[in-house]
Amino acid sequence: MKKHLYFSCCATIVFAFSSCSTKSKKHTEVKEVQKSMVELFTDKVAEAHGFKHWSEVEEISFSFNVSRANGNTFSRFWVWQPKSNTVGSIQDKDTIWYKRNQALDSLENRLNSGFTNDKFWLLTPFNLIWDRGNYRATLSENSSSPVENKSYTKLTIVYGQEGGYTPGDAYDFYIDQDYIVREWTFRRGNQAEPNISSACKDYIEIGGLRLVQNYARANNERAIFFSDLKVETSQK
Repeated sequence: MKKHLYFSCCATIVFAFSSCSTKSKKHTEVKEVQKSMVELFTDKVAEAHGFKHWSEVEEISFSFNVSRANGNTFSRFWVWQPKSNTVGSIQDKDTIWYKRNQALDSLENRLNSGFTNDKFWLLTPFNLIWDRGNYRATLSENSSSPVENKSYTKLTIVYGQEGGYTPGDAYDFYIDQDYIVREWTFRRGNQAEPNISSACKDYIEIGGLRLVQNYARANNERAIFFSDLKVETSQK
């Protein structure tokens, strides 16, 4: 039997007033414990992928690649300096730089949309920390994964309806006993059926970060993979 824990990252826990019944107080305390358990779980997932080293990252660069059914490969190459939130989009021999924390023009906004998507795929576990407060989450034990049909703990997050690039969308992460993400599913608009399910393959450690190099699909119609991975840190 699966066990479920429910948690809303943006919810405010209001303690019962002294005039409330003992039953109400107990109910409030249980809700707080459940919240702490899910936050602790997502913290462990992020840490298992090297989140404690993120503060040392000066620059990270990567190519986001999609292998299509027709044999062609679509690629985008990025350079990100997270401390200043500066992004470089390298196209042919030209590089377009912009700051994500400043007002963006139409071109920069289009580029940033692609960067946000590609960064999410590369740094999926870290988004559980960065996006905290923008989603609600559920934990389910002993869940069968969609690609390899293995038993994992499933963490489901559903983003709020306002703001961001994926309002209302849901993600199911299948996580092993060492808190490593092994598969994940994207469900647009929190629909029941998955839009994309991928298995995380070929982890590599660079600059203390544990990163996925390849995403495998059950139908093998196309695959997402990363190349040109490089991390520069303040640690010499």
